[in-house]
Amino acid sequence: MAGDNPSGDGTATSTTTTAVGPAATATTATSGSAADQTAPGTAEGGTAAPPAAEPGPAADRWARAVPPRGPLRVYAALSFFDSLARGVMLAGGVLFFTRVAGLGAVQVGTGLSMATLIGLSAALPAGLLGDRIGHRRLLVGLGVVRGLLLGSYLLVDSFAEFLLVVCLAGLAESAVDPVRQAYLGALTTPENRVDTLAYNRVVHNVGATLGTPALGAALVVGTPFAFRLLIAGGAVCVLLVGLVALRLPETPRGRPAGTGGGATVLRDRWYLGLALVNGLLILHGELLEIAVPLWVTQHTAAPSWTASALLLANVFLAIGFQMRAGRGVTDTGSAARAMRRGGLAVLACSLVFATTGSLPPLPAVAVLLLAVALLTAAELLQSAGAWGLSYELAVDGRLGEYQGAWSVGTQLGRSCGPFVITLALSGLGGAGWVVLGLGYAAAAVLAPPLAARAARR
Repeated sequence: MAGDNPSGDGTATSTTTTAVGPAATATTATSGSAADQTAPGTAEGGTAAPPAAEPGPAADRWARAVPPRGPLRVYAALSFFDSLARGVMLAGGVLFFTRVAGLGAVQVGTGLSMATLIGLSAALPAGLLGDRIGHRRLLVGLGVVRGLLLGSYLLVDSFAEFLLVVCLAGLAESAVDPVRQAYLGALTTPENRVDTLAYNRVVHNVGATLGTPALGAALVVGTPFAFRLLIAGGAVCVLLVGLVALRLPETPRGRPAGTGGGATVLRDRWYLGLALVNGLLILHGELLEIAVPLWVTQHTAAPSWTASALLLANVFLAIGFQMRAGRGVTDTGSAARAMRRGGLAVLACSLVFATTGSLPPLPAVAVLLLAVALLTAAELLQSAGAWGLSYELAVDGRLGEYQGAWSVGTQLGRSCGPFVITLALSGLGGAGWVVLGLGYAAAAVLAPPLAARAARR
């Protein structure tokens, strides 16, 4: 099994002396006479051979970043297709339902909110089921179900049909996240887990970014066929996720003896408390996607293109620094401190955002870029800390169950976040940023003591 090999590449440990990896240049000969062997550094015929070229710093960084051949690299391909589909469907689904299916914006918003709330009920049972039958098997099944449900968007022509399809899709989307995280946790070791998750986060950001041109093309063409093609493309990408999962090895099934059949995580109050804190801290995404565009366009003198430029800056910063942010997370203590620093970074960026309402256009753009850089730092630190805590504090044999509970905390925060953020900024203006920042900081300082108590249980 891949989990038995510290390299995480799913291959058996070899007893040969052949080097593997970017630095491999030769295999040591162990047989034959001395006359048959060429002296080191000497080519055939006695001529000195030129020294082998050493890999440069860029090659070293690439070798460290890219997973080895095997399950981890296959999983990265799975992450890419999944993020590509989500990037297409995030805005493309809303536009399809309003422009092609003939639904009103309020109807679509109501349905998506209901889907999010109903989806909360699927995360923990899906994690439990993955622990019992194997996470890879469940990943394949969910990939097929999700693809078919997204494809069924094309058949929607009434509000009732929309509610049925979108709520079923919400259940499937909520179920797949803890199963994927638990599977990846089984493939990795504590030593390479955060780096692997950071790499997959980079792949996710790249895939979601590449989905944007497809949406832009559909908007330019503007025909119903273009939007139908967009939805069909998203459904195909999700089906590809299921097909890619077929190439992955299965993880061990079953639970430790004597643990019973119930949900142990529901009795682990310190872990649940951390999951709720993480659900608050992960709202940096809603700040970026909701608060920043609203603030820039309605409360600052910055040009209208600034909102798009800020989102793009976040993407490039996240891709460039995600893995570096995760390298300092090596245990539960460092993970909790990373989460705390992430919350304090949100407080800092909120204070910067609050100053931009009275600035002239060009200074406003410069200060807004600084604020988004701080917000991106918060995103990178929070995600690295969350990865460390959610895995290291889980009970052995119940990784899917614990990831399901962690996912519920995330979804609870995100279901309430848009309302709280828009209420604070629309009602309080610049002071709303200060209130939001203080709330984040208050939640963040709870992470280290909660993690310490959870580690002692």
